[in-house]
Amino acid sequence: MIYDYLITLKKQEYRFVNQVSQLLYVFALLIFGYFYYQLPKSGAVYLYLGIGIILSWIFTIIKKRRTGQAYFRFGLLVAAVGWYIGPARNVWMAVLYAVAGLMEKQVKFPQEIGFSDKEITFNTLPKRVLTWDKVKNAMIKDGLLTIDQNNNKLFQKEIEGYVTVDLETEFNDFCKSCILAANAGTQQ
Repeated sequence: MIYDYLITLKKQEYRFVNQVSQLLYVFALLIFGYFYYQLPKSGAVYLYLGIGIILSWIFTIIKKRRTGQAYFRFGLLVAAVGWYIGPARNVWMAVLYAVAGLMEKQVKFPQEIGFSDKEITFNTLPKRVLTWDKVKNAMIKDGLLTIDQNNNKLFQKEIEGYVTVDLETEFNDFCKSCILAANAGTQQ
């Protein structure tokens, strides 16, 4: 779908997500170390996987210091492989780590909201669509996007970057016209 306006919301702090990912790293390293100690001959794979997780962790921390954004998914996927292929195979833990690794990118993806003349689309998982006939008001004012729904739910978030007064007025007029058109269609 082609959107008339695509609004990017201000980035959130992902400290909690990063802490959970690192806690999963520590848990995998402890368990893999225990398995390596208990199964020295067949458990050598755990040593290599542990080294892979540690190298991934170091690389991620260096990248976070440089760019401000860190993705721990590679180490989580290495741990998932370790849970699956190691001598003490645990499929459930492998699935848990794989899902955590795959979902991290989606959780940290900047939230965007697309506005077209037919609907408002949120890029969440699962995708959320709001038609204009369910909206009482939508506007940008002082860097805040506000969507007031007919069922008294209010969505209000800070947007990324600076919006000029002209663009703010243009967007607000667009939203008013879409709401009026949707209400005119429901009254007939």
